[in-house]
Amino acid sequence: MRRHGGRTGKACAVVAAIALASVTGCSVESLVEEGFERAVEQGNDGENVDIDLDSENGGFVVESDEGSFSVGGDLPADFPADIPLIEGEILSASSMQSADASGWAVQIQAEGEGAFDRAEQALRDAGFTEGEESLSVAAGDLVMAGLVNDRWQVLLSAIDTEGVVSYTVTELS
Repeated sequence: MRRHGGRTGKACAVVAAIALASVTGCSVESLVEEGFERAVEQGNDGENVDIDLDSENGGFVVESDEGSFSVGGDLPADFPADIPLIEGEILSASSMQSADASGWAVQIQAEGEGAFDRAEQALRDAGFTEGEESLSVAAGDLVMAGLVNDRWQVLLSAIDTEGVVSYTVTELS
């Protein structure tokens, strides 16, 4: 009897897994997601890393003993409530947490003209001002401003003609 190994054996295993998934009601997508998560979690030299993929919105979360990082289409639950955001559709959002630093990045597709100016005014109304190391840049359609309050530093940027406003938020040390 001849045994098949290598690629043929792996292909049979994949076909068997897909067949088993269809019989048991699991989706191929969830099998791939789970397989990817396990491969990355096991291939990290023994460090404690947990990865959670969200195939519905394209996001993911990576957590380790050192901190966490998440990306998705929803505002992270830990985003600071005292930072006002412009109204619109969240295109992407990320969060990074560690013992040394916290940070968030959010991109919003705003409605109407003057999105950057409205976003900047909302921050100013919430008590944000230019700090000693703040910047303000306008080059063509690109506009940027750095604003701070007693706890947060916000880099606000936009390509004004596109109406996409980006917030990069870091906690002051």
